[in-house]
Amino acid sequence: MALGACRKAAELGAKVITLSGPDGYIYDAEGITTNEKFDFMMQMRASGTDQVEPYAKKFGVPFFSGEKPWAIPAEIVIPCAIENEIDSKDASGILENGTMYYVEAANMPATYDALQLLRMDPRIHCAGSKAAGSGGVIVSALEMAQNSLRYSWSRTEVDARLRCSMNAIYDASILATEKYGLGYDLIAGNNIAAFERISKAMLAQGM
Repeated sequence: MALGACRKAAELGAKVITLSGPDGYIYDAEGITTNEKFDFMMQMRASGTDQVEPYAKKFGVPFFSGEKPWAIPAEIVIPCAIENEIDSKDASGILENGTMYYVEAANMPATYDALQLLRMDPRIHCAGSKAAGSGGVIVSALEMAQNSLRYSWSRTEVDARLRCSMNAIYDASILATEKYGLGYDLIAGNNIAAFERISKAMLAQGM
């Protein structure tokens, strides 16, 4: 997931500056944007060691043993790993750093209290894992569709279909927040939109 996030960020003109693992995190001020760095990340993942220190040694960047990366100022924070890795202290630091967007690319990466701190603060926009993390599920569905129909879509075609689906999820979430007067709470909007869609499907089946 981290490799995919780095590639997509670079493609969109952004740069990822930290990578974390069970051993700590690295800080690459120049950004993880080159094919050389992407290829090395692929080697790290294939090694199965689940560590990021080798990246620091390879590219001569700082490594912080046993620490988490949330103290590093960044415009966007995208946790991509495990549940509950961001606690209330981390969330407070993210807010103090002036982060503008918090996007969950993992399943529930923040504790309940941490997520509430982020959601309730008007200085930051939050996209929860139910919506933001659905991209992986959508790509899996596209893969199954290709297998079933004997199609072979290009990476560009898959990306276009994914973008269309994610835009639809965003639009549905925004419509729900407007309908119920929730401001720009994308997490609440997505929860409502998902519930309404499921309930309509259940009613259509007579349940």
